[in-house]
Amino acid sequence: MIDSEGRDTPSTDTPDLDTLSKKLDALKAKHAPEVEPTQTSGSNIGEGLKYASEFSAAVLVGTALGWGADKLIGVSPFGLLIGLFLGFCAGVMNVVRAAREGMDGSGEDLPPEFDEGDDA
Repeated sequence: MIDSEGRDTPSTDTPDLDTLSKKLDALKAKHAPEVEPTQTSGSNIGEGLKYASEFSAAVLVGTALGWGADKLIGVSPFGLLIGLFLGFCAGVMNVVRAAREGMDGSGEDLPPEFDEGDDA
């Protein structure tokens, strides 16, 4: 409180305000939402960039090998086309494999009951 001369005097309400402040802090801590640090938008962007780089690297390598086959064997343009097709297939397989490994968030393969090869 401020007295008539403009000086700050100790208030008699200070212990009550401290008690109230402690109770409010405890309630805020109790009802604060829990934030899961495992999934953020930054990690999702990183995941997408990982998939894109795996796919594009496979396509580029397949295309380069096909182009090299064209130059060595002289079967232009079939070597390039076959290399591009095989690179595309390898890229799709890489992205599917990476997505299946990270689908449950653990980075491990899914259980066998999620395999697509079982048509039983």
